[in-house]
Amino acid sequence: MDAFTRSQLLVLNDVFYVAQAEAFDASRGHHAWPGWQRLLDWLPAIDSNETRTLSVLDIGCGNARFAHFLHDAGFSLNYVGVDANETLLAAARERASEALADRCQLTLQNFLRSEHPGSALPSGPFDLIVLMGLLHHVPSREWRFALLQSATERIAHGGLLALATWQFADRERFRRRTVDWTTLGDVLDKPLDRDQLEPGDRLLRFGADPTQPPRYCHQISDAEFAAWPGALGLERLDDYRADGGEGDLNRYWILRRS
Repeated sequence: MDAFTRSQLLVLNDVFYVAQAEAFDASRGHHAWPGWQRLLDWLPAIDSNETRTLSVLDIGCGNARFAHFLHDAGFSLNYVGVDANETLLAAARERASEALADRCQLTLQNFLRSEHPGSALPSGPFDLIVLMGLLHHVPSREWRFALLQSATERIAHGGLLALATWQFADRERFRRRTVDWTTLGDVLDKPLDRDQLEPGDRLLRFGADPTQPPRYCHQISDAEFAAWPGALGLERLDDYRADGGEGDLNRYWILRRS
């Protein structure tokens, strides 16, 4: 995928989230994903007699519900959430309890709009870095791996990288929401070269209103997924599927920097 096509797809998702941020936030609320629970097994045990702060970087944090999940699980946090949408960050600030707000830093940053994706992310190091439901919005295999490299550089020794990637391609309800690429003339000011798209690239509608802009999504292949741990130099701890009505809507990997 060339740089122009990648840039156009990023613009498309910026337009989508400006239009749909409030609806997106309302549809997800504060509910934790069931798959997050298994991640707790790999985090340091909580000892009531010992105060230990878990440093967390949440890349693409949205309304920061992952921070609430960890807080409710009993962790003392030093949480940094980064997102490109101010509406979602505002929702996160509004909902944060006083105790949690003191432990959260929420930063507006379009971390994909740089020469190297993620290069401007906070330097860390962090005990835990998460990308929950983000990678399917990152255009091109090269750019997804580069973002993961930036994340890996910020993991403390012995720290974790946790990924959740959306598995939508074989779901009938998402097939019904697929939008033809020819409709992008209504959203982008320049035509998109569809020859530059990768297998697994899709346009999906959110909600029932066909007049709203679609979002760009990518179904990450098993082969791409499998290449990441070795290429990043990380130890694979866990690989599982969870969430959704059938318990397999997201694929998770938990990786450790040894």
